[in-house]
Amino acid sequence: MKLSTLFSIPLAFVPSLVSAAAIDNTAPRNETIVKRGGEVNYLLNCYRNKYLDDSVSEQYTASYAAWYSNIDNSHNGERPDALSSEYRNWDANGDYLQWEEKQQNIYYPGSGFTLQTHLERIAKYYPPWTYSGTVQRVPDGKTFNCYKLE
Repeated sequence: MKLSTLFSIPLAFVPSLVSAAAIDNTAPRNETIVKRGGEVNYLLNCYRNKYLDDSVSEQYTASYAAWYSNIDNSHNGERPDALSSEYRNWDANGDYLQWEEKQQNIYYPGSGFTLQTHLERIAKYYPPWTYSGTVQRVPDGKTFNCYKLE
């Protein structure tokens, strides 16, 4: 039986990667993020381990987006309300997606919607909680501001 496990990469150990939280676009960009509730999308770069029986048979990197209908339910390891399809950058030998500068279209198969990313070119170098761009949900056009996480 073949099983698969998803592990998030601790970004403190991989400073060249970007992780962004896309927060509902209701507050101006220069305000502190203090909003409670509301939906949120996380852009993730992860290590994947495929298991065959009790041993790891393959390790690889992949990118995802995770959607929570309520940001308050995303802080303590809770499962997302929706997880995107798995993405790999085949131009870079199957490594993570390049989130910055290049638009990515991330599909959520369970809900049928797509996120279009619009992150600034050097967002991965920004300090934590810095505005980094936007993502837009298709088909309803809802826009989320993106902030660099640690």
